[in-house]
Order: sequence, then C-alpha cells, then structure tokens
Amino acid sequence: MLEVIAPISKPAQIGARSPRNTTPKQSSFLRLPPELRLKIYEYALAVPNEYTDRPLIVVNDRGNTFTSRGQFRALSMCPSWVGQDGTARNLLSVNRQIHDEAEDFLYSRNTLFFLNSFDLSRLGAFLDTLSATARSRIRSVGFEICFFVHSQTGVPKRTLKEYERAGRLLMEKLPQWSSVFFYLDPRFYYPSACVGGRELSARGVLYLATVFGALRKDLHFFPLPSIHRHVMDEAQRLLRRGSRSSQGRPSL
Repeated sequence: MLEVIAPISKPAQIGARSPRNTTPKQSSFLRLPPELRLKIYEYALAVPNEYTDRPLIVVNDRGNTFTSRGQFRALSMCPSWVGQDGTARNLLSVNRQIHDEAEDFLYSRNTLFFLNSFDLSRLGAFLDTLSATARSRIRSVGFEICFFVHSQTGVPKRTLKEYERAGRLLMEKLPQWSSVFFYLDPRFYYPSACVGGRELSARGVLYLATVFGALRKDLHFFPLPSIHRHVMDEAQRLLRRGSRSSQGRPSL
C-alpha cells in the first residue's frame, strides 16, 4: 500500500526580502547646500588661461580636422575648449539637476572667448550647436584681437567688418549677452614701421568700441596701452553724439 505523503506546507520563505522602497535616494552631493555645490563647480570647472585672470571658455577651431561628432564634421568645424580635460562634459552628463546647475555656472560666469584662429564666419553655426538654455545663459563674449599680423605665417587675418557682423549675430543668438572682452595681443597690436604710425592701432580700438558700444554692451579692452586710453573717451563722445542725433530724427 502506497502511502501518500502530503506535501509539506512551506513556511514563509526564509530570508524573504521585504518590499523595497523604490524611491531613489538623493545623491549625497545634491544634499549639500547650494552655495557649497557652486564652490565645487568653481573648482572643478576652473581652467587656467594665458590671457587674463577672468574665467574664460577659450574656443579654438582646428578647421577640417576629423572629428567623430557629426554636427561639427558637417560644418567642417572642429571647435575645442582649450585646456579643458573633459570634466565639464562629464558633469553635464551626470543627471538633470547637476546638468542644469553646472551649465548655468559654466555659461553665466565664464566669458565665451574666441581665439583669433576661430573663423568668425562659422560663429552662427557654432552657437547653434549649443543648447538653447546654454545660449540663454551666456552673459559675456570675448575675442582675441590681432590688428597687424604682418607677414607671419599661420596667423589668420580678420577684418574689422567681421567683428561688426559677429556683434549683430551675437545680438540675435544670445538674449542675455551684456559684455565684451577684447584681448589686444601685444605681439600684433602695432603695425610694422613700413605700414604706418601707432595711431592705426588706436583707430582699430575706436572702431570696436563704437560698434559694440552702440549695441549697449559693457566694454573691456586688455591690455590697452596708456597712450591709447583716450580712445575710450572719444568713443563715448561719438556714441553720445550718435544717440542725440538719432533722438532728433523724426519718426516715420
């Protein structure tokens, strides 16, 4: 006779895990006070530069150099942040909150500084590769200025009209843009003896000051030789005169 062995009822599973709280834990970094997180961003995103003690995002363009990023390859552009080791890109990819905080710190507190090697005809295309929020956070833009490159090979030559077009484009693309920093490269500030006198450099400064001053931007020229500091006063007079004449014109 077969004995039917009744199945032994299993006790509650030994060591069964109780349901977990599925709410994700907040990062210990995000539990820090906001002002302390800003200090950490300041330290992590600091990149020394050879131009000034103000924080810069130094933008270079190596032209047609190959890059795996299709958006730049299609533009024949290979821009880079000079001296940056990838920390900024890594921070921006952690999570949404850190991305937002780091992006705001990066673009609102640093000057977007274009080296003379950057082709200003590609400025609009470059700005379009930035996110709309990044563009809306940029307050300061800068340019490396080489007035007279003479016959030195490998140094791109810009015309003053290119800066005027760049100013109009920046007005269109950057809604919070408020200041301009001009680094006057001492190596290429004065013309050679065969070209003319030193006042040619002063005319270049005056042109930039009146063009960007008319856009109502705060202007910073560095290092401006003492013999040419009077140019800023002259630019102010020209701008005031232009403002009065425009106010006196009848509206159509």
